Amino acid sequence: MNDCIIVGAGPAGLTAGIYMGRFLRRALILDGGKPRAAFIPRTRNLAGFPQGITGPDLLARMREQATAHGVELRAEFAQEIQRCDGGFRVVTESGDHLGRTLVLATGVTNHPPRMDIAEHDAAVARGLIRYCPICDAFEVQKCRVAVLGTGAHGVAEAVFLRRYSADVTLVRPDATGLNDADRRRLEAAGISLLPSHMQALNIDGDKIAVTDAEGGRTRFDTLYTALGTTANATLARQMEMRCGADDCIEVDAHFQTSVDGAYAIGDVITGLDQISFAMGQASVVATAIHNRLDG
Repeated sequence: MNDCIIVGAGPAGLTAGIYMGRFLRRALILDGGKPRAAFIPRTRNLAGFPQGITGPDLLARMREQATAHGVELRAEFAQEIQRCDGGFRVVTESGDHLGRTLVLATGVTNHPPRMDIAEHDAAVARGLIRYCPICDAFEVQKCRVAVLGTGAHGVAEAVFLRRYSADVTLVRPDATGLNDADRRRLEAAGISLLPSHMQALNIDGDKIAVTDAEGGRTRFDTLYTALGTTANATLARQMEMRCGADDCIEVDAHFQTSVDGAYAIGDVITGLDQISFAMGQASVVATAIHNRLDG
């Protein structure tokens, strides 16, 4: 039986695995697909990489480090988790895996804009579409920036980006209007608003172009989506873990869920969706599990 089964192979899950391996624990990481970090063209806000590092390169290094410490990685999708004598049974398409403890590092799924998926992925790879201003707003200084969103969340992201660029425009994804308070906030910050909502989004040379419902076409250097995310909490709900209104898993100070012996870290819990933050959570959870198993 594994000392710990980690579901998810993003920065959170891989860091937890590295720590478990260095604690001389038997750990299994189940990698059910590409985490959001796999789509990062280059991150420059992760300490220790002054020239930046691509998401795929970071993940590859972390996988190498985990396996070097005896951690098993399997490219399997966790379909179901059951309580069993001594811990947990994780069911995948390849069979069952047993673990004394469990860590869910299943992340969230971005809500992408309405556009062809291949063109979307190409735009993300080129930095024409971005998802995290905390990660990379520093890189868009002096650029013409669009924010795709509406309501308080979209306005707040536009205001955040206004610190970095004097040319920020809020683009509504649909016909939903803005209230007077949102409009006043945009005006006070010097943020533009397209006259009508987005009809289409396309790559146009070295720009990203928004076609609005009135037929106008506006080109930007980059576009941030502020359309939100969905927590990948299917397994948590299956186990009747407590989740918040946003579906993120609720945890205690050591990241244990409402199910004894089961923990959750990374973007699937409420917090700052940052690689460094997820790594810190992983170090806490791995240490808590190690001490628990010795107790």
